[in-house]
Amino acid sequence: MQNHSEIAEFLWKIADLIKDDYEAKDYEDVILPFTLLRRLDCVLHPTRQAVREAADKYKAVPEQTRNALLMRTAGQKFYNTSEYSLDELIRRPNDIKDNFSAYLLGFSTNVKDILYNFSGGEEKGLSPIYETLVRKRLILKITQAFSGVDLSPENVDNHGMGTIFEYLIRKFKEASNEAAGQFYTPRDIIRLMVKLMFEPDRTKLARERLVGIYDPACGTGGMLTIAKEYLLGGINPQLEVYLYGQELNEKTYAIAKADMLMKGEDPENLKRENTLSRDLLPGKQFNYMLSNPPFGKDWKNIREEIEAENKMGVAGRYSPGLPDVGDGAMLFLLHKLSKMAPQGSKVALIFNGSPLFNGDAGSGPSNIRKHVLENDWLDAIVALPNDLFYNTGIATYIWLLNNHKPFERYGKVQLINATSSAFYTMLRRNLGKKRVEISEDQATAILGIYDAFDDSKLSKIFDTDDFGYTKVCVERPLRLRYDLTEEQRQRLQLDATVLRLKDNRAEQLATVLDKLTQEAPWKDDTKFFAILDNALPWKLTANLVKVLRATLGERDEAAEPVLNIDGQQVPDSELRDFENVPLKEDIDAYFAREVLPHVPDAWMDRSKDKVGYEISFTKYFYEYTPLRSTTEIAAELLALDEETENLLREIVKG
Repeated sequence: MQNHSEIAEFLWKIADLIKDDYEAKDYEDVILPFTLLRRLDCVLHPTRQAVREAADKYKAVPEQTRNALLMRTAGQKFYNTSEYSLDELIRRPNDIKDNFSAYLLGFSTNVKDILYNFSGGEEKGLSPIYETLVRKRLILKITQAFSGVDLSPENVDNHGMGTIFEYLIRKFKEASNEAAGQFYTPRDIIRLMVKLMFEPDRTKLARERLVGIYDPACGTGGMLTIAKEYLLGGINPQLEVYLYGQELNEKTYAIAKADMLMKGEDPENLKRENTLSRDLLPGKQFNYMLSNPPFGKDWKNIREEIEAENKMGVAGRYSPGLPDVGDGAMLFLLHKLSKMAPQGSKVALIFNGSPLFNGDAGSGPSNIRKHVLENDWLDAIVALPNDLFYNTGIATYIWLLNNHKPFERYGKVQLINATSSAFYTMLRRNLGKKRVEISEDQATAILGIYDAFDDSKLSKIFDTDDFGYTKVCVERPLRLRYDLTEEQRQRLQLDATVLRLKDNRAEQLATVLDKLTQEAPWKDDTKFFAILDNALPWKLTANLVKVLRATLGERDEAAEPVLNIDGQQVPDSELRDFENVPLKEDIDAYFAREVLPHVPDAWMDRSKDKVGYEISFTKYFYEYTPLRSTTEIAAELLALDEETENLLREIVKG
């Protein structure tokens, strides 16, 4: 069996044939689909003639039955009925364009789907790619180059083929690393995720017969394949692992599906469409789920579908709440929760900082956190080092969820701070914005912190309700003073409500107010309106009282509180405030201790209570660094002055 790295490097160097006609970012459009074609060619070689004969034999058979018969003849989950292979195409160089088209049309539907999506969903499948190669007079060179590579199962097994394809994907994504992070998660991060997800279940997995793994934002499929490799390579080689995924981007989907096909996986388990608006694996539940959903990607284009599903309540995926329309990452969390199996499921996903704390109490994001924490599904969150991804240097976190926590973790959440230099290694060469990676030893160290489940400098253990709070509305009384200045009274006469008064009531009101100016300012609202009401030959309406307060009243802390018709104090909306009271605290005791000493006239409107949840890593892991003394700073400044003077003397001497 040939060395996999040698084959991969050879395939990578085939790109040299097109470097004068293609930009580096477009090399993968040629090399990846041709690698797939060559692999399929080699796999189908032993049964090629039998499939051709079967295709003629079963022409009149219904398509679904015919497909099944041809796959059985091929001994694979795909086939090609054309009279060509890549080897046969290069024997007729003058007819290669037409023959290549016939060759592609001979593939089974699942392969055509991959080729269709490699071209970004073009109706002609791979035609735009090979027709461009024809136009540039490169099709023969490329076909000849790939025909010279032995990718037969005898030379390269499924695992080796997957390794080769992964190598090419990584090389192409690194070559265009500004876009890589959107669809390609660095492998060091994935290995840490699967280690954290699988290692605690090692004993259980060693006894299992089969598991299902799912990624609803699978990109190129790396999380799925690495997860399977980890299970089979280090935990249970006899385990049957079924991989499922869904992906929106056509080309990325094609890469992932091609990778699965070449590794012997069932390509029908991979779906292409927006997971958030349309789940193409409805009703299915999974043992393990992991993903790296896009950061900060809006869901405006699917807003109607998302909001409609939210209104379905528990019958839909989004009943707990909706995040801000500018970032749909938390929708992936809700989607995964809907896929949890009652007998036990674990979830690992990557978020930026926003899902930890964005949104006030009662908002969609807060309600989603509330839903997760009150159901005791959040197991741990690991803060990762910065600069781990190709296209962003922002802070990122791994969320671990489990609907069957171990007993000692019931009602608990572990926060792990793995941001220090002890948990990353600097790269010799930056890959876009990726400057660091997590080594195997460093990943094991993070797992050790998780397993220890202790409070330490790097690990904090909390009760789930430690993250919750009640947002309480604090009111203070409206206090108004009535100066009854001429300007105020003139403004009142122009108010629409006053102008609509019947008969001569506006004049009567003005006359009474003129008399009351003699005793202004009035600092008792109740007394002022009692005298005004008695002086008028008609009764003041509630609406007119509201207008008089708005037009004539001035806020004055020395005035008496304004009372409503029931004798209760009217709250001043401008003085309204809110207090976030931890769930574990008695609200009345908190109010008496934290609020009343500063504002004795305040009260709480408990009808406006809202419960919220947020997780603040900064607060929990903050370490105070004392400021330097003024003596130390002054000494440093003097030393700098002296150094500057010495340099100036040297310049003058020179």
